[in-house]
Amino acid sequence: MSNWFQHLPTSEEEKARKTLFLRSVLRTLVLLAALGFIASLFDSRNNVYVGVAFYAPIFLGIYGLHFALRRGRVLLAAWSVSVFFWVIIAIVTLFFGGLQGQNAGTFVVCTMLIGSVVGGRAAIGLAAISCAWCAFIAILEREHALPPQLGPSYSPINAWSALTVSIILTTVLMRKALESLREMHAKAVASAAERDEALRRSIQAQKMELVGNLAGGVAHDFNNLLSVISSVSEGLRSAHDPARVEEAEMLDELDDATSRAVLITRQLLSFGRSQHDVMADVDLDEQVRAMAPMLERLMGPNITVEVQSDPAAVVRATRVGLEQVLLNLAVNARESMPEGGSLRVEVHVEPETVRLLVKDTGIGMDAATKERIFAPFYTTKASGTGLGLATVREKVEQFGGAITVDTAPGRGSTFEIRLTRAAGVSLPEPPPPSPVVVSSSASTMARLLVVDDDATVRRAFARLLEQAGFEVVAVTNGAEAIALLERPHEFACVISDLAMPVLDGAGLAARLTELEPTLPLVLMSGNRVPEEHLLGPRRLFLEKPVARATLLRAIEQVRGPQAP
Repeated sequence: MSNWFQHLPTSEEEKARKTLFLRSVLRTLVLLAALGFIASLFDSRNNVYVGVAFYAPIFLGIYGLHFALRRGRVLLAAWSVSVFFWVIIAIVTLFFGGLQGQNAGTFVVCTMLIGSVVGGRAAIGLAAISCAWCAFIAILEREHALPPQLGPSYSPINAWSALTVSIILTTVLMRKALESLREMHAKAVASAAERDEALRRSIQAQKMELVGNLAGGVAHDFNNLLSVISSVSEGLRSAHDPARVEEAEMLDELDDATSRAVLITRQLLSFGRSQHDVMADVDLDEQVRAMAPMLERLMGPNITVEVQSDPAAVVRATRVGLEQVLLNLAVNARESMPEGGSLRVEVHVEPETVRLLVKDTGIGMDAATKERIFAPFYTTKASGTGLGLATVREKVEQFGGAITVDTAPGRGSTFEIRLTRAAGVSLPEPPPPSPVVVSSSASTMARLLVVDDDATVRRAFARLLEQAGFEVVAVTNGAEAIALLERPHEFACVISDLAMPVLDGAGLAARLTELEPTLPLVLMSGNRVPEEHLLGPRRLFLEKPVARATLLRAIEQVRGPQAP
């Protein structure tokens, strides 16, 4: 009940609804006033001049209310319509037969009208005034004290007119009330749908967070194992006899399986939880051309790979992220071409945009599949993870870009990625694509400190670096490394994992900043990215698993040209 007395704020939408409602009421009043005047002419006891004098102000009043409504004075018009109509009924009861006939019953319509437009407080107030007025008229009738009547005390035609006015106005009010209820119901349904969608997204976000936590928990160990597998594979490849083709093919299959395992791990990490990769200016042209040999191996012998790229395609992104985008699109294209075909990668530079197009000649997709391909965990393959294209979209949006797909059954698919071009940026010279070869004479005096809590990984990296000619000392955590570095030493570089007990890689980097800031440092991890302030000119970060060439190139880069 208390809600009836509350003043509710009026929004622009509510104001527009009331305006339409009042216009309908005014049009109805015009028709009813005309009907009442014409009906009064059929009763000879009614005075025509009195009828004209009564209905003329009504028409003038309705016009004035219409003018106020056109000026946007909705609240004023609402009050005026209700009060104006009430005054008319009050005059009728006073000078045209009191409470006889159906005159007084029209007060109900006045109460409904003001309640529908102005609010509950106004309706209750007007209802109380109407009851008091009717009581006053009843007393006057009982005491035979009514003023001189301007018409017959009772006329069937007048009673019919009053009843018709009540019925029609009540019908209009009920119709508008039902329309308002329908609109409110539709809004409530839409609001409920929005809440359900928000809840669904919240549940999905929680699920992604859970996936991220689970993936992060196993990614470190999994990437350590992949690092060992990659290191052993490279060691076997460097020692095997080129004439033994079967062994070379097995090593190729091992490398391909390792690359796909790395891709799956990065998909889970990047999609399950956001990785705060360090954004930088990356030349997409160089990235695509450097990845062309990898794409050819990934696609297999039945699929041809073509690359067409414009130079200076510089965008703000991460190299790892762009690599994930290209590899995922390539894997998706390969799955769509089981009988073979062609993959074409194009990079086009526009004044403010860099466009990356990945085209395949596969089976294509229908409209229903196209609508859902970027949804997490959606896949059309029995063994698919449903994360590949979802990861692509997440990475593209992370880089401030957009991705679209043009496809149809039997017509292949074309994925187009639009990224903002980083204009006027001078990039450093890219590292040579060929593996870095460190001669024994140049590195026999270089001692390296390897820090990793996984014994298998320590042995793998130590063996790799010793084969390259370095002297290696390996410890299990950052605290042991600091204990060695606090004493006089001859370490040329420190290679450390990030996730370790006692003192992790980030803590080790911070201590080195205080202890020996010029000592070269290479940080590695399979599930974390160091904060930007921990890196610098003589510090780099590599994502596990790390290839032999990449690690040796990073060591040479942080040591600088003056290294022995």
